[in-house]
Amino acid sequence: MAMDTSRMEKIKNINYNKFLELLDRAKNLKRSFDYLYKTIDNQVLRNQVVDLVENYYDLGRVQEVYEVFGGYTNRSFGVICDKNGERGEHFVRKYKAAALDEDVELEHKLINYAISQGFAEAASIYINKDGTTFVKIKEIIGGKPKTRIFAVYEYLGGEDKYTWIDNECTPTELRNLGALLARLHNCTRDFDPGPIAKAEPRIEILFPDMKRIFAELSSQPLETKFHDYFSMSLPRIIDIIDRNIIPSEDYAQMPHTPIHGDYHAGNVKFEGEETVGLFDFDWSKTDVRLFDLCLGMVYCCSSWHVGTDGQMRINDCRYFLEGYNGTLDGSGLPKLNDVEKKHFPSMMTIAAVYLVYWCTELWYYLDPEGTNDYESIYYLIHFIRNMKWIEAHEAQLVDLVNSLS
Repeated sequence: MAMDTSRMEKIKNINYNKFLELLDRAKNLKRSFDYLYKTIDNQVLRNQVVDLVENYYDLGRVQEVYEVFGGYTNRSFGVICDKNGERGEHFVRKYKAAALDEDVELEHKLINYAISQGFAEAASIYINKDGTTFVKIKEIIGGKPKTRIFAVYEYLGGEDKYTWIDNECTPTELRNLGALLARLHNCTRDFDPGPIAKAEPRIEILFPDMKRIFAELSSQPLETKFHDYFSMSLPRIIDIIDRNIIPSEDYAQMPHTPIHGDYHAGNVKFEGEETVGLFDFDWSKTDVRLFDLCLGMVYCCSSWHVGTDGQMRINDCRYFLEGYNGTLDGSGLPKLNDVEKKHFPSMMTIAAVYLVYWCTELWYYLDPEGTNDYESIYYLIHFIRNMKWIEAHEAQLVDLVNSLS
């Protein structure tokens, strides 16, 4: 018996020209949707910032709000207020969705301590009407209620000259970057966090555990370019981790200080070639200072150019190291010791692997609001190239650190 199609709707084949017409309509719809999303997102953010500043702080009425770009996991805003006819400029941080109260408390406690010890380059944190340094505001993420942490800082003067990718500083700037990090470590060397502990463990514990973390990430049943490249690279990453484990007894002989944890030229304000401001302390924790120093050099001295991507600019490392070590005069935090120099090449490798860890954690877990797959794989490829280059040029790094006075 033939099929009775009288009550069915025939699905017609669409010809090529019709497909092109539909594609053009889809592009127009996407542009409209993107505009709608951006407009709503901006208005929500502005309302959040205005509500925060005017209702939780005594900073006057908000006149203008600007989003500050350059960060990756947090969102930041420049806010202009009027209080009794006087103009005030402030900086508002909206922390990433995964930010923990304890981590933000520790960050703010460290900043206040650094300022109290003479570190003038950090921005002061405003105390809100409840007497605390941050505010939690409710919003909806993924259809579920979530509280986001906000804080308001003084707005640092100076120029944003670089980013963490656009990082080609002058020799003088690199020496000043090294010196600035040394002053931070020296000013905070006696910091006592009390009962507050950072969620992320010290690098001595985290680095060996990355083998387990990476294996778990790689085992997920995903089909993306990022996941495929990471899984393909995993055996080499594991080998490099195994070859660069530093013994616990040697970690014990390295100075432990609060570290910035995200030290790059994009988080520093300049006046000419002088460093006048340091911000983004949300990765700070107490750890061996050598890790922070090496992480800073991986950020500030690695190439992002196509032909040399991932390679370290050795002379830039030299300037950075000279600035750091030369700033320490022995009255407080000591210069690099023999144990630190011995493990300098391994710690440079560890710093590069840590950025692979950061990139993968961000992509797999830490950004529920969405990551760009192509942007993320660009970062991942760079960090893996950098990790390989550093380990392959151990002799140059040995010569470099041993040349320090």
